Amino acid sequence: MTRAGVLHLSICPLFLMSRYQKLVNLRMSMARVLVTGFEPFGSHERNISQDVVESLPKQLECIDPWQDLRQHSEVPINIQIETKVLSVDATGSVEIAHRLLNGEHWDAILHIGQCDSCSIPRFETRAQDRLAMRIPDNDGRRIVDSPLTGNGDVWSSAPLKAWQNIDWKAEWELSEDAGTFLCNETMYRTLSTLQSPDSQSGSSIPCFFLHLPGPDQYSVEDGTALVEDILERMMYRPVLNVVCALITNEDSYLVAQRIPDAVHGAKWEFPGGKVEPGESKQTAIVREIGEEFGWIVEAHQSIGTFFHSLSHTDIALHAIPCTRVDTSPVFEDSQHWTSHQSIQWRNILDDSPLDWLGNDEAIVAWMRKTGYLVKST
Repeated sequence: MTRAGVLHLSICPLFLMSRYQKLVNLRMSMARVLVTGFEPFGSHERNISQDVVESLPKQLECIDPWQDLRQHSEVPINIQIETKVLSVDATGSVEIAHRLLNGEHWDAILHIGQCDSCSIPRFETRAQDRLAMRIPDNDGRRIVDSPLTGNGDVWSSAPLKAWQNIDWKAEWELSEDAGTFLCNETMYRTLSTLQSPDSQSGSSIPCFFLHLPGPDQYSVEDGTALVEDILERMMYRPVLNVVCALITNEDSYLVAQRIPDAVHGAKWEFPGGKVEPGESKQTAIVREIGEEFGWIVEAHQSIGTFFHSLSHTDIALHAIPCTRVDTSPVFEDSQHWTSHQSIQWRNILDDSPLDWLGNDEAIVAWMRKTGYLVKST
């Protein structure tokens, strides 16, 4: 895994942070979230989503899950949890969308449903523009195969992929297939309304669908604990834990240029990537450099952490001094490179323009200010 799709800007404009700034303003009061489940359907006597929704507390104090990574500490957020058990029919699928259109507002929306084929919880990232009902809904409606609107699929507004880079108490997986029954229909109606130009709430409100395994495979207690963890993460901007390799040679440092057709193509960077759950920074950079170049490196202690923000994510970039164990970098030997088209040694005094990725140039400024290359030679 590379840093593609991770680092865009060294400074985040305030207008890009509007949704999260609203939450900051609510920190000492109450944020309002909506959690929905469904009644039993088909041959089921129970629906775990209803059981979980009915077991949730009315209020929850949330602590920043990324507090150890964030540059500035965030105070706890007290949230008021509103719950609703939806009917398994056309009326239930549009109920929240209609309430949004009528002016109701929440700071986050979580839909929950039951998935009999799931072995672990699934965080649904996409709602299909399709209704294909294997069985009738509770109102007797059965649509064999039809588009919901004809406008195409819609995607979750919650930063679900960023949530993968933090430890969780429970196992879960991302999914792009919420099915074609009422779960998908409800997710589609709500997201379409939030993302509509006429929306009073705005598309930046985090909303997604959680599929839980049936009650014979998953307990209500585990489901409730997972939902509380999810709500906590919905209240805070995620922080991506990222490492980059600081490889030096006397008064020069190594930089790499991304391949043209990649995300952030042709940008220059200190190569690296995201720290996976359970990895140390050193283990992560050794793995990343091996994946990106086929090099074997030895990683040392971080020289510092450099922070910046994207529209929905904060970045904690750790610069890790590395020495190549096998041989010195051969710039022309690119057969094992997976993400870059060029590398070069760049003198610390070189001020010529370079199209940097993210906040990497701040590392160069730090080296100049501290005389790091002089000290390390």
